Amino acid sequence: MKFYYAKLLLFPCVLAALTACSSPSQKADVPAGKSKGDLEQGPDKEQGDEFYDKNEDPNKKSIRQAPSADLYRRFSENMKAKQYRSANDVAAEILARNPNDAKTLNGLTVMAIDQGKLDLARMLISKQLTKNPQNTNALNNLGVIELKSDNLRLALVNFKKATEFDQANRAAHANLGTIYLQYRNYQNAANELQLAVNNGDKSPETLTNLGFALRGAGKFSEAEDAYEKALGKDQNNPVTLLNYAVLLVENKKDNGKALKILNKLRFVAREPAILERANALARKAEAKEKR
Repeated sequence: MKFYYAKLLLFPCVLAALTACSSPSQKADVPAGKSKGDLEQGPDKEQGDEFYDKNEDPNKKSIRQAPSADLYRRFSENMKAKQYRSANDVAAEILARNPNDAKTLNGLTVMAIDQGKLDLARMLISKQLTKNPQNTNALNNLGVIELKSDNLRLALVNFKKATEFDQANRAAHANLGTIYLQYRNYQNAANELQLAVNNGDKSPETLTNLGFALRGAGKFSEAEDAYEKALGKDQNNPVTLLNYAVLLVENKKDNGKALKILNKLRFVAREPAILERANALARKAEAKEKR
C-alpha cells in the first residue's frame, strides 16, 4: 500500500514532511522555508540603541544606529509573502547597521534554500555558526540542506544537535520525526513529532504526521485525536482525510464514519492517486458495513 507525503513545515525554516497512509515507498520531499510564526522578529537591541561592531579595531570603533523595528517588520512581511527581491533590499539595510544580525541572516538562508541556491545558503550558515556554534536555527537549516543533498546521516547529525542545544526547537523535532516516519521507526517518530507539537507546531501537516506515527505505534485513539486536531486546522486537507479514513477502516473499525470522510475526500481531492486510494477504501468500508 502506498505512502502519501505532505509538506511539513520546518523552523526557522520549513522542511517537508511525510504523511502517510500505510507503508512507506516514497521519498520525503524536503524544501526549506521560514515557518509560520517564526518570521516574527524584532531588533536584537532596543530601537534607537547604538550598535558597535565588535569585529572592528577598538581604536576605530564606529557607531551605527541599530536597525529599527520597522525594518524588521518589512523584512518579515516580505519573507512571508515570498517577495524575495524586496526582502533582500530590506535585509541589506539591516545588515548595513548590524552585519551579524542572526535573524536576518537566517531569513536570507531560508530564501536561498527556497530558491535552490544551496551553496549560498551554506555560506550564510557558516557565517552564523562561526559567530555562534550553537545557533539552532542555522543547524536546523543546515540539516535541511543536507537532506536536500541526499546526505541523510549529516542531516540527522545537525537536527539532533539543534534539539540538544535547544530542546524547544520544534522545527528540528518535526524534521527528525519526519525522517523516523519515513523509515518506519514509528515510536521515535511519534516522540519527536509530539515534541514539535508541544513546542508550538500546530500545523495540519505535523499533526497528520503525528497521527500516522501514533497509528504505526499502535496508539489508535491518540492517532484519531491527532487527525481531529489536524482537520480543525484544515478541514479539507486530502492527506489528513485519507490517513484518517485508513485508521477508521483498518484499525478503529468505524466504517460509517470512514465513509463520511471518504465522501468528503472524493469531493475535495484532486490528485489521482489519492482519489484511487479513496475509492478502494470506500469499497472496502461499504462491504464491511453490509456484513
